[in-house]
Amino acid sequence: MEFCPTCGTMLQYELPHMGRPSRFFCPTCPYVCYIENKVKIKKKMHLDKKDLEPVITDDDMKNASQTDGEE
Repeated sequence: MEFCPTCGTMLQYELPHMGRPSRFFCPTCPYVCYIENKVKIKKKMHLDKKDLEPVITDDDMKNASQTDGEE
């Protein structure tokens, strides 16, 4: 969140102090948004790698046009 949903002013960040959690607040109106540090990972999913197929196969290289290279 970057801007106040009430008045549109840019929100300011305030560090946690004396047991109060960190928060975003609006300097022009009384809007305050407290930040919770609770992050939960619901489910871990293991992804399988797929086998890579070559873009150009050996048969394609045999049929491809060839150029004379300079040495």
